[in-house]
Amino acid sequence: MSGHDDFVFRDLFNHSFDAQWVLSADMHIEHANAAAVSLTGYEVEELVGQPLSLLLPPKIAKSHDTYVAHYHKHGETQGVLGRPRRFEILARDGSLIPIQLKAFRLGGADDKRRFGATMVDLRAQVLLEKEQLQTMAQLKRLALIDPLTELWNRRAFDDALDRQCALISRHHSAAALAMIDIDHFKQVNDTYGHAAGDRVLQQLAAHLKKIVRKEDMCARLGGEEFGILMPACDLRSAAIVIERALQRVATDRFDLDDGRTVSISFSAGIAAIETDAVADALVEHADAAMYQAKKNGRARVEMWVPETGAASASA
Repeated sequence: MSGHDDFVFRDLFNHSFDAQWVLSADMHIEHANAAAVSLTGYEVEELVGQPLSLLLPPKIAKSHDTYVAHYHKHGETQGVLGRPRRFEILARDGSLIPIQLKAFRLGGADDKRRFGATMVDLRAQVLLEKEQLQTMAQLKRLALIDPLTELWNRRAFDDALDRQCALISRHHSAAALAMIDIDHFKQVNDTYGHAAGDRVLQQLAAHLKKIVRKEDMCARLGGEEFGILMPACDLRSAAIVIERALQRVATDRFDLDDGRTVSISFSAGIAAIETDAVADALVEHADAAMYQAKKNGRARVEMWVPETGAASASA
């Protein structure tokens, strides 16, 4: 290579946007460009003569040392050269910087074995990837949340019920499903308006979240209908929880935006989730018990009794 060519390549090396390295056969740093200095926080004088492992976290440094030892013993690069790899390097200030490394063999007039390496700073890319993952997680969550009440929606509830049925079949544990429907909700909308109805739904949702157990899943299934999935809970225990919720709601006053208040109640049906239970059938049974509660005077809780195929009062 002519002196002019040597000058051109040196200029390219020094002005590259990415960190460029020239490494000896034993992976000590011989040259580093300005981008390498900017990336790592070390001055050139601090880098030259140091092993590349200076920039590697302990876990990566260990595998790097193993690779170097293998190379010196067998003269093989184990497929590392030319293959981009992503990992983190250790900067001078102790921070970890995500990079992509691509190593390659260099020739030399002095017949020395050298390696070149390019490090691409991935901080901006990793930040973007993190933001994209957060956005995707948020969108996924929004797809499963009822926007009015901020409870889980029907889709999330159905998925959870399917999983609970499968879990019961495997482990033969107890669980229960409760379906809740506000009594005379149409009258609330007709008398006070739909905005007032929305306020009632929001406040009932808040009541239910406070009253049910932390392991229970509470969802708005549509309109004035709510569902509660209660794992590790038998039918009688579930009825006690829902009865407590009903008593709390029935004795409270729900605030409307115009300063007025309204009282409500709900009817509820509960079905036990047993081995080999089918989600659709469970919903039908809990719904049937809930409609029986309405027929029996509303503001009450009924349980589905599998033996009779009918509902029975919880108390």
